Amino acid sequence: MKLAFVTPRYGGEIAIGAEHACRLLAEQLSERHDVEVFTTCARDPRTWKNEYGEGADRVRGVLVRRFSVNQPHDAAGFQHFSERILAAPRSRAEEMEWVRRLGPTAPGLVEHLKRQHRSYDALVFFSLFHATTVQGLAVAPERSILFPYVRLNPVLRFALWTDVVSSARARGLVSNAERKLIRAFLRVTSGHEELVGVGVEPSQRQAYPRHQQDPADDAVGDDDAAPPEASETPEDDFTDRGIPFRRRHRLYGPIALYSGRVESDNGCEEMLEYFDSYAAADGAMSLVLMGAKMMRVPEEPYLRHAGMLPDRERMIAYEAADVTLAPGSDDLLAQSVLESFAVGTPVLASARNDAAVEHCRRGTGGLYYANREEFVEGLRLLMTRPKLREQLGESGRQYVRQYYTWDAVLGRFDRLVTAVKGR
Repeated sequence: MKLAFVTPRYGGEIAIGAEHACRLLAEQLSERHDVEVFTTCARDPRTWKNEYGEGADRVRGVLVRRFSVNQPHDAAGFQHFSERILAAPRSRAEEMEWVRRLGPTAPGLVEHLKRQHRSYDALVFFSLFHATTVQGLAVAPERSILFPYVRLNPVLRFALWTDVVSSARARGLVSNAERKLIRAFLRVTSGHEELVGVGVEPSQRQAYPRHQQDPADDAVGDDDAAPPEASETPEDDFTDRGIPFRRRHRLYGPIALYSGRVESDNGCEEMLEYFDSYAAADGAMSLVLMGAKMMRVPEEPYLRHAGMLPDRERMIAYEAADVTLAPGSDDLLAQSVLESFAVGTPVLASARNDAAVEHCRRGTGGLYYANREEFVEGLRLLMTRPKLREQLGESGRQYVRQYYTWDAVLGRFDRLVTAVKGR
């Protein structure tokens, strides 16, 4: 099949949101189908400044066609306009003006779709609100799939969104929380719909059941020693799960792991405050931050920063951890939850993240908290009951193997394309 993915921006450095979901799906699908990505030359949604060169290029094996943005984003003007039209009844023209001001507007992209859309079996749009979707989907709605990636937002009251979502031939969702919003706010129940999500592909080593290793087995060794060579047998392989990560970062006791951007508006600041309360009573545990640091963090002996890691090392970090923390409140992909489940490490997640809570409930792979007291008690419960950790870890691992391997995810995506081709 030949597929065209349309997204506001695209790049290996984008690790959040609908654009991240687009890239993950495009890279996996390109191994089975002919996938092209239509996007803009912009990198930063705060400005929509053209930073990439216009034209075609390959990014991690996927053909990407970039088109120039013809209007920069005026953040202050957009904020003022949004407040004005949200405070009173508004016209369809005002809602479309909101879309134009949000951007990114790329006339060349829309014109290319008009000329070439019949060459593709399906057009797949990511992110409901952006101009690339609203303007592009109107070209050929009957052959379009929409991944809206909607979260609770005041602008969901716009009548425009009901028409946009209803016009697409099929909808792909990354979380059941989206389905609830689409039905409750937009009143859309018709059309073909699949809860697709994103996949997790553990390595062969991580496919084994989680082994409850004693970190002290490795603590007495030389910190700078090379990691042990891979074992020939699964039984021997159990003993070194996570140890390369512990050695590299000199971690000898229990570990809580956070994976993602370390910034103040995604729950990290609250997580650090809550963990400090836990550490006041139990100072033996380390909190490892794995991701780009975008905010100042306190100088505490229990805090370690592992930085950005490639996929292979990131999965080993999950293996090394006793529990993974997921403090984000609006992360629809909940990728760190699924990655942690995949290697059998339980999760303590924010109750404000419906997607993470859904995975914890359905997969029986973790707990969730709504305040400081519940965070401290949940972490204490997990760390004082190793049998509970083992049970939750195994349940989460089985959940991912059943629903969130890439084979399962791409099978659900293929059903969406079939619905479009069989119109």
